[in-house]
Amino acid sequence: ANFQNVKISGEPASADYKAAEEFVVKFNEFLKENNYTKEQIFNVDETGLYWKKMPERTYIHKEEKSMPGFKAFKDRITVLLGGNIAGYKLKPFVVHRSKNPRVFKGVNINMLPVHYNSNKNAWMTQLLFLYWFMKVFATEVKEYCNQHKISFKILLLLDNAPGHPPRLGDLHPNIQIMYLPPNTTSILQPMDQGAKATFKAHYLKITFTQAIMAIEEGITLKEFWS
Repeated sequence: ANFQNVKISGEPASADYKAAEEFVVKFNEFLKENNYTKEQIFNVDETGLYWKKMPERTYIHKEEKSMPGFKAFKDRITVLLGGNIAGYKLKPFVVHRSKNPRVFKGVNINMLPVHYNSNKNAWMTQLLFLYWFMKVFATEVKEYCNQHKISFKILLLLDNAPGHPPRLGDLHPNIQIMYLPPNTTSILQPMDQGAKATFKAHYLKITFTQAIMAIEEGITLKEFWS
């Protein structure tokens, strides 16, 4: 079966659950027919991250609000997160509005713990997603399959976000794409079942702790972000 162009649509609101149930049945049938293992099934999703934002009910936030150019502290990036059912985490893909941030001067971008790219709005575009799919994802999952001595046969589960090109499945012979039905992301999207929220919680905890330590040493929040 080819799920590349299948559109499973339900009625508004409550019918989304019906569409989700129908998709789950077809999804399970597809897995049985094609013998995918949990190591071969991946899901990714984007999330917006206000990477400078501090908890609002703290003295740090008061300092933040009092600074000139406070809007800069609402600087947003897009982070693509994902992995497979077996628990393997893909290296995150980060999109910021600046192509060459000053802080990266003298830094080898290839050595960062994330893949970094840019767009003037810090959004995921179809062009950026296509780059990630062909140059980043395909390479990483091929290496993963080689390391685990499994067949390079990948199923990538995606939602129908505007930044996801519609015919990705035609571009790589070893990667099959399956799109979730419209309006079922909150029900079916694996990354929406706590993964993105957990990532943000860990990020905030670590960053907040570092900010407190810096301020206790006499460093301003602006200097800390720099």
